[in-house]
Amino acid sequence: MLKVCWFFISSILSVSVLSSPVLAQQWQQLQSLLPKGTQVSYLVLDPHSKKTIASFQEETLKTPASVQKLLTATTAKLYLGDDFRYQTAIQGDKKALKAGIYKGDLSLHFSGDPTLTRQHIKQLLQGLKRVGVNKIEGDFLLDNSAFNGYQWSNGQAWNDLGVCYTSPTSAIIVNRNCVQGNLSVPAEQAKKARLFVPDYEPVDITADVDVVTKEQRDTLFCDLELTRDSHNKYHLWGCMVPRKRAFPLAFAVNDPNTYAQKIVEAEIKQVGINLIGDVKVATLDYQKTVASSSVLASHLSPSLSALLKQMMKDSDNLIADSLFKTVGAHYFQQAGNFRNGTKAMKAILKEQGIDLENAYIADGSGLSRHNLMSAELFMSVMKFVYQQEAKLGLLDSLSVAGVDGTLRYHKGVNAKALKGKVIAKTGSLKGVANLVGIVKSPTGDKLFVLMINGYNQENSVTRAVIPRVEKASVYLFEKAFFKHIYEGTTPK
Repeated sequence: MLKVCWFFISSILSVSVLSSPVLAQQWQQLQSLLPKGTQVSYLVLDPHSKKTIASFQEETLKTPASVQKLLTATTAKLYLGDDFRYQTAIQGDKKALKAGIYKGDLSLHFSGDPTLTRQHIKQLLQGLKRVGVNKIEGDFLLDNSAFNGYQWSNGQAWNDLGVCYTSPTSAIIVNRNCVQGNLSVPAEQAKKARLFVPDYEPVDITADVDVVTKEQRDTLFCDLELTRDSHNKYHLWGCMVPRKRAFPLAFAVNDPNTYAQKIVEAEIKQVGINLIGDVKVATLDYQKTVASSSVLASHLSPSLSALLKQMMKDSDNLIADSLFKTVGAHYFQQAGNFRNGTKAMKAILKEQGIDLENAYIADGSGLSRHNLMSAELFMSVMKFVYQQEAKLGLLDSLSVAGVDGTLRYHKGVNAKALKGKVIAKTGSLKGVANLVGIVKSPTGDKLFVLMINGYNQENSVTRAVIPRVEKASVYLFEKAFFKHIYEGTTPK
């Protein structure tokens, strides 16, 4: 069936020199490969001749999902620069340290570093001890002044907030604000699943999950559910079917302040520092703190280039939203948040001739359903990134079909001829499948934006217009779309 299907696709793609209307019609014929009701926009451009190869509803605003990260990466490169690193620092007055005793409060400034771990905090405290601090006669303040406002962007789905790909973007981030665990079925006849969460994690997670057959699960309309409460309390309930391997869990830390507070308390004791006061979260005037104190120990994140490579190839939401807020903070010289991040992004890109006033931007990750972008707007960013590659160096951060990142196993570009030829950023949410990038065709590079919204793959029906094709598919459309770009002709 697949060979017959590809014969049909090839037949509508086998074109020589065609007039633009005929070519446009053949491009639009590809849409019959999509599930019924799907909304699609696309724009394909030859960056050298500057001719449009194909376009359809390129001005229509759609949900961008993670292709939004292309904007974030471009903005961060332009404004923060390659040398940018997050700094987490313990600060205090060196004059207050005498004979191993520090008299007064010390502060640990968090900068929103999405890579900061518990081990890094331990190393910071060990560094504090190396400068002679054995006892603190005061409080240990966790400074969260780098960011303010909501930890999640407006428009995120509420039932996604308990899982780690939507971990909150706060100034205080430890271990990606994520706790790992698992659920397992301890015995063949077990009626309840067993929860495992490491003892060292300062969270309260309980479970009451029934083990049922697939038939029982379908009859009862039962699934695994999660209830979240304040102070990092979670309860798993519902049901699951037996499985040989443990079911992995990843809980988003909904109260990063309390989580970090407990970790710092434990690590202070572990390194042997006697704290007379308490570990407290505080919003300090960071500029005054810097002016009146010294850095006693510090930790630097990887460089911006390394952060962007991880953000783009792995579609890392936490890095994206932290950079988004950080750009807002640096641009406006105040605490970063989603509001000033939006204003800063639009202003920075407008200085480069990229006008996003018609777009709605709610975050840097693309998790918000409020985000709205068009294929035309994305192409303006993609053209800039392509033309400024010598300055920005962003193309290496895009995923490569069949090679790495989110395109390594992507079904829509897994044809042998496309391996290494499609270089792009993906964007996926429920009912959303977008791609922005480059096709390295035999006739030269082609830039493309493909935005697919509102598709329902589960209930796709047979498309009568496609002989012998059993079921329409987003992946089937993508295969044909990229095959057309790779092998197709450019209108004269």
